[in-house]
Amino acid sequence: MAAAALQAKPQPLTRYEVGGMRFELREHTADQAAGVYFIGKDKDGNEKSPQWLCSPLRILAMTRGAKSFEWGRLLEWDDADGVQHRWAMPMELLQGDGLEVLRELARRGQRIAPGKAARDMLATYLQVWPVTERARCVDRLGWCGGVYVLPDQAIGGNGERVVFQNAHGLEPALSTLGTASQWRDEVAALAAGNSRMVFALSCALAGPLLGITSDDAGGFHLRGPSSCGKSTALALAASVWGNPQEYPRLWRTTANGLEGLAALHNHGLLILDELSQVDPREAGDAAYMLANGQGKTRASRSGTAKPAARWTLLFLSAGEESLSGLMARAGKKANAGQEIRLADIEADAGAGLGAFDCLNGQPSAAALALAIKEAVGRCFGAVGVEWLKHLARDRAELADTIGAAVREFVHDHVPKEAAGQVLRVARRFGLVAEAGELATRYGLTGWQPGEAEAAAGRCFDSWLESFGGPGRREDRALLQQVRAFFEAHGSSRFQDVDDAGERIINRAGFFRTGADGSRQFFVMPEVFRRELCAGFDHKAAAAALVAAGVIQPGADGKSSRTLTPRALGQKVRVYAFTGKLMEADE
Repeated sequence: MAAAALQAKPQPLTRYEVGGMRFELREHTADQAAGVYFIGKDKDGNEKSPQWLCSPLRILAMTRGAKSFEWGRLLEWDDADGVQHRWAMPMELLQGDGLEVLRELARRGQRIAPGKAARDMLATYLQVWPVTERARCVDRLGWCGGVYVLPDQAIGGNGERVVFQNAHGLEPALSTLGTASQWRDEVAALAAGNSRMVFALSCALAGPLLGITSDDAGGFHLRGPSSCGKSTALALAASVWGNPQEYPRLWRTTANGLEGLAALHNHGLLILDELSQVDPREAGDAAYMLANGQGKTRASRSGTAKPAARWTLLFLSAGEESLSGLMARAGKKANAGQEIRLADIEADAGAGLGAFDCLNGQPSAAALALAIKEAVGRCFGAVGVEWLKHLARDRAELADTIGAAVREFVHDHVPKEAAGQVLRVARRFGLVAEAGELATRYGLTGWQPGEAEAAAGRCFDSWLESFGGPGRREDRALLQQVRAFFEAHGSSRFQDVDDAGERIINRAGFFRTGADGSRQFFVMPEVFRRELCAGFDHKAAAAALVAAGVIQPGADGKSSRTLTPRALGQKVRVYAFTGKLMEADE
């Protein structure tokens, strides 16, 4: 089946009797409104007058989750404007007074009779009306086997009806206006030649690939001053899936709210603007949570543990400062794990046009930004649906194709001596590059072959420069910290190894002056552990410093060695620092 359409089948059953009462689905006539009616009986067994419960409400199928839990019913109705609604109603919501169900129906335009008796009968109707059709119900958007589930349709699959049951209290912002070809000609064309814009669009396309390749999730952050074009890039990315005025969200939300947003963007792109508005104390944890794909475990109403929300997504962020800069405002230090999960990219493309590299026929960067804003307002969302149709059709062959392209990107753009952290982020950039290239081959972007790969390469280079180079971030941070220690205390807390009379307050170690006047420093073990390695594992730090040639190991192979300072008159173990410390790259 093309599970996408979920077309309602004609409902042959228009009346059902149960327990001496009857429910009927009636059409509109001159003397009665269309809707669901209840016909009860009086104490003598005579039928009462039909009682109108609600406007027409059809029960299309029984739904259940992937493991045959979370049973529900797929409901369908038209609101007063004639707009059709579908909702996979969880049956558990009826195991009480049923008010949650009635509120949701009313919120979506269902007209319901007033009065407790009518509401109770409507809840009964929803429970007892016989249904033979079955549908697989999922509580996450994205891939479910070979089907990509959207709020109102499912694309691909083997014939089983699949529907989305939203349990997050938030509405997906997916929507469409215009056509995919219109989007290609009016939106994607304006992005061409602009590395940040092409990269943002490719990010939006890359989200669904995570469910095909099993690559790591993660994010990208466009950092730059106000009005440089960051928001334009976000609007472009949003136009792949929905209205750019509604699809992007703000970082400023609760942890629970962020979890709900992440779950709604599973196998997609979550766009978050204004990083500076998030609490600096929570920013690092938020980046971790989004990339790691799991929320907190919480208790249900019955006291049992509810399954934690899970997702796999890419997220695209923007703001005037980086994650590390934001955390520094709260006196916190971003670790490498947080910084590789949210790759920081300079929004300025370096062409004197803010986030743009070229103007595509517009007189100024501001004019191009305005043209893009107008174009994405006319056309959005349709290209995302077309993209998913291609992916669902070719899913079986795509994993190998995408994997090979990602490996080629890493080979072409990553220095051979790069650390694992850099390789991990490079794969994410490579996935984005291949998303744009694949969409181009499908005829969805109108770009020249290689455009998306080149844009991702430029953005990766920007990230690598911001990250500090191809080495491990922790090793560079350690070197910076050790270097800062000697810059601050090299002249005041070290005693000449051959001088027994000099009195040093709070001595950190000793030094020896070479023939050329340079000093070699020897640090006492406790100072090394407590001060030079503060925030690091001292054994791992010592090994890293030895590997960098900054510490000269002892003859026994240990990272420390023996020294006999005259002031102590006995052998002690020290860490011997070489002149390479001040030469080492930051």
